[in-house]
Amino acid sequence: MINLNHNSIKIFEKIILFFSNILNYFMDQNRLRILVYHNVEKKDFKKLYNQFKDLSENWKFITPKQFENHINKKKVLKGRNLLVTFDDGFKSNFYVEKKILNRLGIKAIFFVPSDFIKISSERESQSFIKENILDHVKPRNFKKLRNMSVKDLKMLIKRGHSIGCHTKTHANLAQIKSTFKLKKEIIESSKNLEKLLKINLKHFAFSYGNYKSMSKKSLNIAHKKYDFVYSCLRGNNFYNYKNKLIKRDTVYLDSSNDLLKIFLSGFIDLKYFIQLKRINNNIIK
Repeated sequence: MINLNHNSIKIFEKIILFFSNILNYFMDQNRLRILVYHNVEKKDFKKLYNQFKDLSENWKFITPKQFENHINKKKVLKGRNLLVTFDDGFKSNFYVEKKILNRLGIKAIFFVPSDFIKISSERESQSFIKENILDHVKPRNFKKLRNMSVKDLKMLIKRGHSIGCHTKTHANLAQIKSTFKLKKEIIESSKNLEKLLKINLKHFAFSYGNYKSMSKKSLNIAHKKYDFVYSCLRGNNFYNYKNKLIKRDTVYLDSSNDLLKIFLSGFIDLKYFIQLKRINNNIIK
């Protein structure tokens, strides 16, 4: 296993970016990478807007429908393509759509825990965030954190975005052994969202999304229910096919755009190669 993480890369960022750009020149130019954001603080809105503008110089932002058609081989993409996703259902994501995505014409997938979305009380919302999403670690802006509402999600759908399921309670599915409980997290959550939003859900993202959060049982339940199942393991999805785990690049807004460019170059994809191979071998085709 390659011992690389974003903190170690940041130390030698300029040097690594130089070599990753050289590597990039010789690599296959057909790319399909997926960005994943979580809560976006208001102070980072301008940085996110500029980040998207910067990326648009070398990448094409695609819609969820274009992504679906590519994976299903209905209309294969060419060149460098980016899909934007948001996890956890924070209210800030709704404002990001209104102030940034809408302005730039970017369509995204918003993955939400079904129990979180149904909350109408600020107190319950913060309790859910503290106990289920933040793992008891409070950020500086904790008191401002809220959940998106069903009304917010309906507005996102109306504006051309997609909604995906992110479990029922934001549970670590690898820690759940009971098939009954796994189905509540993976399947019942989807049924609840579909009933509330009056749509069919095809997209599911594992909570946490790392190698240790995905068990063989949870992977197969998810793949039987959904057409598209997402992780937070980095990689190029251009040659993905149906029933193969989808890779995503987590974006750190407290870091530079150069770090993101290193991730998108595929420089550290090898770190996840063995993990992805094991996971995909566990999926019943």
